[in-house]
Amino acid sequence: MTDTGSVPTHPGLTIKVYRVNPETMERTPVCSRSLPPADEAAFSMAFPPCCCPRCTKGGLTG
Repeated sequence: MTDTGSVPTHPGLTIKVYRVNPETMERTPVCSRSLPPADEAAFSMAFPPCCCPRCTKGGLTG
């Protein structure tokens, strides 16, 4: 079952880059980029599941 009536996974994302003057601490916008809302959760293999024997046997012992 898919819920198509709820709020998207994220409402969109805006990334802004500024240049800061080290003497006056004044921020100057350099660029901005907006990403549209996501339709589904992002899939990432940044941290794959652990495959050590202790974790793959169903839990920690000790």
